[in-house]
Amino acid sequence: MRERVSAFERRGGGRYQPSDALRVLARPLAPGEACPTLFRHPGPEGLSSFLRGRLTRLGPPESPWLWLADAPPRTSRRAARAFGVVAVLEPLRLSPCRLPRRRGHYLAANRELGAEDALVWVPPSAVAADLGWDRIRTAEQAVRRFGRGYANERDATLDALAAYLEELSALARAGAPAPFGPWCGVARGERRRLLAAHGVEARWTR
Repeated sequence: MRERVSAFERRGGGRYQPSDALRVLARPLAPGEACPTLFRHPGPEGLSSFLRGRLTRLGPPESPWLWLADAPPRTSRRAARAFGVVAVLEPLRLSPCRLPRRRGHYLAANRELGAEDALVWVPPSAVAADLGWDRIRTAEQAVRRFGRGYANERDATLDALAAYLEELSALARAGAPAPFGPWCGVARGERRRLLAAHGVEARWTR
């Protein structure tokens, strides 16, 4: 949901209070400035954990910061189209700051998630859709807009994530070097070549 900092604090959403360290890295929002719905692709393992209700942080535990974007494709385009993203519906709870010279990108503290954090998985079919995110505050509202196929797409994505991670694990056991960037960002033909070169059965790559 798009909301001004002053309105967020006035309705009791919490205090917008970025740390001093965060203020050095990015620009805090002014009281009258609005923050849109923000999105994050937490990686294949993180997304699988989120869909199973087990994710405790949106970023790696060792990282103090959390990168967020104002549109699903800006998170990680190919990964978002393959597996979807997580929408942060009340992002001001994370006290995000705008990143300089990175249009549409924000930085926030990578804190532990709580029950008050309104989060929802955005399926691949809705990544590029205009759902009116500025007006969506709850996960239930978002799921209604995703349509009746949401649960089936969630199950299919969990299966795809499992196959994706199995494929990567098999490559690692075979001694293949880790890909530069996400495996889904490697062209399919190159993935097939690498799998064959290391004697690994394709589990996710078609």
